[in-house]
Amino acid sequence: MKYIRGISVKNYRVLRDISIGTITFSPKQNTENPLPFRSGDPLTPLTVVIGRNGYGKSTLYDAFGFIGDCLRSNTEYACTLRGGFDNIVSNGQNKQENSKLEFQILYDDILYTLCIASDKYNIPYVYAETLSHINSAFNTSVSMNFFVSCGEGKVVSPETDSVSDIKLADPRRLVLSTLGNLNQFPDIVKFRQFLENWYLSYFKPDAARATPLSGSQRRLASNGNNLANVIRYWENEHNARLNQLIDEVIKPILGITRIETKTTEDGRLLLRFFETDNNRPFYVSQMSDGTLKLVAYMLLLDDPDPPPFICFEEPENGLYHRLLGIFIDEIRKRCISSGGSQFFITTHQPYLVDALKPEEVWILEKNADGFASVRRASEDTIVRNMAAEGIPLGALWFSEYLDNFDQNNL
Repeated sequence: MKYIRGISVKNYRVLRDISIGTITFSPKQNTENPLPFRSGDPLTPLTVVIGRNGYGKSTLYDAFGFIGDCLRSNTEYACTLRGGFDNIVSNGQNKQENSKLEFQILYDDILYTLCIASDKYNIPYVYAETLSHINSAFNTSVSMNFFVSCGEGKVVSPETDSVSDIKLADPRRLVLSTLGNLNQFPDIVKFRQFLENWYLSYFKPDAARATPLSGSQRRLASNGNNLANVIRYWENEHNARLNQLIDEVIKPILGITRIETKTTEDGRLLLRFFETDNNRPFYVSQMSDGTLKLVAYMLLLDDPDPPPFICFEEPENGLYHRLLGIFIDEIRKRCISSGGSQFFITTHQPYLVDALKPEEVWILEKNADGFASVRRASEDTIVRNMAAEGIPLGALWFSEYLDNFDQNNL
């Protein structure tokens, strides 16, 4: 399975310098005291980040969105959405220190680096951008695909190994967004398509209650405002799969026996739900937040061609706590299936963490300097041993084995 093995973030708000998973070659094993999963080992298909308020969970989640916005538009647009470059760069970084935002992603055997600075007019631009291919057979062999700094650089042709110059007309644009459209650079195209297909959920039940214009749409919008259009798509293209999803997952959990769309006279799309032994439909405006969220999540998870990387920020909001284990079980099925997705979740909910393994949980903490650090739960011997004895991780978290609770630092 191809997935993100690790990501590092530097100078992005509270994330002064953190890494989860591996963004370098495989670290040397400690033969005297080997751990099954260490912080430097690759991410698992399911990664969950916990931590107290203000410790960087939302910031880490937003880092994925920031990279995506840079790709779809440019660095200035991505920074403006978040209040400007100076509002993003970590406190304590200033012009004299030549502050830069830095991101590094290891996806399968592709290593991508993006570094963003601001010019004298405070306009963010691509200071440096590289993409390399790692030869996993040798584990130390790296071939450069492209390198650019301040709008100029080099690109290597994979067919001839010839090197060509790059000179960008707009230094705010990523090289990835340009070369990623050219078939002669398959590694670059592969990574660009991966980033373009990231899915970050910002689901809002009120948005999902909208009555959009009639028509089908394949992919759920990040806020869910096209839920009715997605249901219409499933009705048209995957009706048997929709009915199976309802019968096997949605009906047992929510008691909903049928979901359907109906076009109004003015061309709007109504979403209707039918409950067990009740022929009277309930319209989307009458459904609870949790019901809409779970239906939307299940559609996303059961997509025949799912996004390669799916992020949920605090998916527990609005969901009954006993459904969280079921939700994680459904995610696991998609992780191990052929062509399945990789999942990244932030949460405050111990019931969700109960369904996880120590190697899947990362704990954000705050250092004395006010910036975040992160560690893997599986590195704690006590946590690892207690989990092996069958004690759920959420219970260990609640009992302060995963992080230390300080009433004076809420």
